[in-house]
Amino acid sequence: MKNRIKLSILTAFFLFTHCVLFAQIEKSKYWVNFTDKENTPFSIDNPQEYLSERAIARRIRQGISITGQDLPVDPVYLNELKNLGIQVINVSKWLNGAIVSSDNDELMDTLENYTYIASEPQLIKPAITDKTYEYNKFKNISLSGYPPYGFSSNQIEMIHGDYLHLLDFEGQGMLIAIQDAGFTNADKISSLQHIWNEDRVIAIKDFVKDKKGFFESHGHGTAVFSIMGGVIEGSIYGTAVKANYALLRTEDGNSEYIIEEYNWICGAEFADSLGADIINSSLGYFLFDDSLQNHSYNNMDGSTTPITLGADIAASKGMIVITSAGNAGDDPWYYIIAPGDAYHIITVGAVDDMGIITDFSSRGPSFDKRIKPDVCAQGANTVVQLPDGEIIMGNGTSFSSPIIAGMTACLWQTSPNAKSDQVIEAIKESASQYEKPDSLYGYGIPNFILAERYLKSLMTPHENTIITYTLFPNPVQDYLLLEIIRPLNAGDVTVVISFYNLLGTVIKQELRDIHKTHDVLEFDDISSIETGVYLVRIEFPGGVHTIPFVKIK
Repeated sequence: MKNRIKLSILTAFFLFTHCVLFAQIEKSKYWVNFTDKENTPFSIDNPQEYLSERAIARRIRQGISITGQDLPVDPVYLNELKNLGIQVINVSKWLNGAIVSSDNDELMDTLENYTYIASEPQLIKPAITDKTYEYNKFKNISLSGYPPYGFSSNQIEMIHGDYLHLLDFEGQGMLIAIQDAGFTNADKISSLQHIWNEDRVIAIKDFVKDKKGFFESHGHGTAVFSIMGGVIEGSIYGTAVKANYALLRTEDGNSEYIIEEYNWICGAEFADSLGADIINSSLGYFLFDDSLQNHSYNNMDGSTTPITLGADIAASKGMIVITSAGNAGDDPWYYIIAPGDAYHIITVGAVDDMGIITDFSSRGPSFDKRIKPDVCAQGANTVVQLPDGEIIMGNGTSFSSPIIAGMTACLWQTSPNAKSDQVIEAIKESASQYEKPDSLYGYGIPNFILAERYLKSLMTPHENTIITYTLFPNPVQDYLLLEIIRPLNAGDVTVVISFYNLLGTVIKQELRDIHKTHDVLEFDDISSIETGVYLVRIEFPGGVHTIPFVKIK
């Protein structure tokens, strides 16, 4: 496919317009809970029957037990439903239930009387005439790209992702599951061909199950995929171009009902069974076509909506779930949307290409006053490739989320034995306003140079009686980082940082406050120093340490 190296402005979350292409009538769909798993033929002692070797290894590595929650639903109960003429669509072992379809209202009204049904079935999507929508197109503007990242440079370099890439951490061996609305032409567009050629799409699965083909359903997931995996030299470069991927369609682009939250949970279970390390979810829910299903801000408390509960269960299995904060910042709703309120996931807001929060990025906090979003990345003028091959600039937290998801895979790759919560902690600690988080940026914009150092420090116990110093990168061009690890429980202190040339002349001096046991100080004005050899002198109360460094062009 010939690539058109032009960029359009596309404002999108699910990339919908109201241009109807075709329609079809569907049966009503319900959520059914089962009473137990007492007679399931599966066993905790034989997890290989329902979890992949990779999934089991991930749990062993993180010390996570396999429990009854992981056991598949009793197949006898599913067969009972099928014998009643009820179609089973998707099944959730975590919630011990199923999404089913039936046009027999009387049967569904009496289903709770069966001994294996725990409660009255919940209508999660009525019988409707579905409509299919296509995404907007806007006027093209021409720009010129430059290697190695092309148009993607800003969105990667803003979070210092180029540092991990330079060290050859680009997601090798990691598995990212993308849960989205569809993947139209994801198997055809040029930026993703290298992934298919290397057999790195390890699974595709459709949880919506309408009559459209998997690669014909919707283009949103394709754009998201390109942000992580896409490569066209001089044009687009993803944050995790060498990772493995699973493509999971859980969002129904034809309508908006709470069934999609249950689809999402089933998709997350499938990702877990594959052994996925990361789930990217550029999806979110608060308003539905049936207003009775709508969420309120009160529901954004981390423990109410189905998808939020599912996201935290997914996190408890050792996966890192990364989701969009939502695009409601300039709407009456204003706040984050589910599952962005989940406790143990990363919720991503959107900044522009200058690092300023966008008007549309949904605001925190969660209803119970926790910091949300967790971090931010570029979600305005983000470079993506569309299903038709066009390279565009898009707007939406849908696009800031995969930037962080792909780079998180690279970070975890640097310390593969780290637990998921340690990786999340490192990302937050590296962010620009970790010391003073707020409801706009959360902890701020991550710095993956710092995150890599923080993660290594979490994985490597240090002595309680000494102070260690590391200066990097060395040689240096533009900015210098000074890592200081102090004794545990060390108090706040002010240090003097002096830069000397070899003649002993002070060319730069600063006072810095140190609050943490492990801190990294950044000096971002090194580019103005002439090339040569210099010394950094760190003066603590009662101690002095000197480190040489080389300044290059």
